[in-house]
Amino acid sequence: MFKKFSWFFKYAKRNYIIGSISLVLSDIISLFLPYVTGKIIDLVYTGNLTMDKFIQMIAISFILIILKYVTAIGWSFNIFKASALMEYTSRNMLMSKFLKQSQRFFENNPTGSLMSKSTQDVSQVAQFAGFGLLAFFDAALFPIFIVAMMVITIDFKMTIYAVLPFIALGFGLTRIMKKIYKRSKEVNKSFDDLTDEVLEDVQGIRIIRVYNIGNLREQRFNKKARELANNNVDLERVRAIIEPFERVLTSLSYVIAVGYGSYLISKGALSVGKLVSFTYYLNMLIWPMFAVGEFLNLHQQASAAMDRILEILNYKEEIKISDNKKVVDDPLDITFVNHSYKYPSSNELSLNNLNLNIKNGSSIGIIGKTGSGKTTLIRQLLDIYKVDKDSIIIGTDYFNEVSAKSFKDKIGYVPQRHMIFSDTILNNIKFSNPYAKDEEVKKAIEIADFTKDVNEFSDGLDTLTGEKGVSLSGGQKQRLAIARAVLSNPQILILDDAMSAVDANTEQNIINNLIKIRENKTTIIITHRISQVQNCDQIIVLDEGKIVDHGNHQSLMSRDTWYKKQYENQISGGSLND
Repeated sequence: MFKKFSWFFKYAKRNYIIGSISLVLSDIISLFLPYVTGKIIDLVYTGNLTMDKFIQMIAISFILIILKYVTAIGWSFNIFKASALMEYTSRNMLMSKFLKQSQRFFENNPTGSLMSKSTQDVSQVAQFAGFGLLAFFDAALFPIFIVAMMVITIDFKMTIYAVLPFIALGFGLTRIMKKIYKRSKEVNKSFDDLTDEVLEDVQGIRIIRVYNIGNLREQRFNKKARELANNNVDLERVRAIIEPFERVLTSLSYVIAVGYGSYLISKGALSVGKLVSFTYYLNMLIWPMFAVGEFLNLHQQASAAMDRILEILNYKEEIKISDNKKVVDDPLDITFVNHSYKYPSSNELSLNNLNLNIKNGSSIGIIGKTGSGKTTLIRQLLDIYKVDKDSIIIGTDYFNEVSAKSFKDKIGYVPQRHMIFSDTILNNIKFSNPYAKDEEVKKAIEIADFTKDVNEFSDGLDTLTGEKGVSLSGGQKQRLAIARAVLSNPQILILDDAMSAVDANTEQNIINNLIKIRENKTTIIITHRISQVQNCDQIIVLDEGKIVDHGNHQSLMSRDTWYKKQYENQISGGSLND
């Protein structure tokens, strides 16, 4: 029952041990209060109650109450602290797992689903780790203590007759909980779908409004929301059976106890005080029976949630990171030898038997038609997808023998799709180098030709960018990303279509600035605009994953090739013609 949850008990072993001991002691102490109450009633009923005995009984009751209060603090603090620790640990483990995954993982797991697992599912498991474990102890141990006390101090037959409905209750609840597990999984899946829908609509609100399809998106949302509501209703319909079922059987138990107890009193086999104590114990037995339902209910929900969490935690990383590999210290050449690559979701090779040498300290331009493999080529170095590292050489070592972390520490990367965080402009720029000084930040902004824009913002560098940089233009996002990349002064700078949204003058300013600061450092520029790469030491032209032409600008222009035609087309006011 607890097998799939066992992994997190080690994180809070001490709290669970102290909490369990305190809970057991609290339950045992509770057993003596009905006994003392019955004794007082019998003394009153027989006329044998003296002031000394009364004070003695009250003092005992008071001590028992104080001890129960102290032990209750002990189990409450420790068990619920363990629950909070489990919630904290689970979210940390999930986040750590996310950060280790390749792009393929995120293609197969939508953002909404990952968010749901990290929030709702973790909360359900944490609730089970706290209140659920409390219910388990009360359902499993407390009834044994109570029944034992009823048999020892009251009457064996009366106890058996009165407890029979509770046994039937346990069997019935077990059947009901199987249905709850199935419906809980359906609810969690519906919540995933709804979360995905909301995230997509929020992120695409501009295009939704432009195309005036708000009504259609609202209808899609309503459909998903209705599915979630229906699944929740189905779940609650099953849960609704529990309480009436419990109340009927517990009421039946009271009827048996009072009826049979009255019969024993009439026969002189039972005192009034013992009957009161028995009903007191029977009343105490109601909570453990409810606890059975609560425990099974929480267990089924948590079990469904834990299955989804373990699906992520047990996911095998495609790209394994090892700290035992060779650390890259010195600047090195990068060489591709007969390198091929195919995306996991594709049947065609994106790179086909490619050979390329990128010398350290050189600049290289990569150009070609849309879909020719330009971005794919650079992704081979970034651990975004699993690639064949046996055909990539870093210096004199194969890439699979080199520490990927130490290699990526030397890279500054500006991707096609810029990730602008919902933070200030300053913090977005300092993302690559959190400890950069003000002078270094200012220099990076100047290199990206972003100074004028920053000065025009109302709060300067403290201006909030909004979610995904909603308050910035496309060109401003690109220049912010360039400033972020150069701030770390990387040995290898990769610009992937990084200036497509800036005008020609700004583009030339950025390129001139990069030429000044990138001496003896490797610069890789991927672009559709030949103007961005014409000053590079080497230019390669890709087509269908193969290098079909290479050289510097002058040598490429000396031949009547695709490159020359595109250059002439672009300088005459045209664009890249596929």
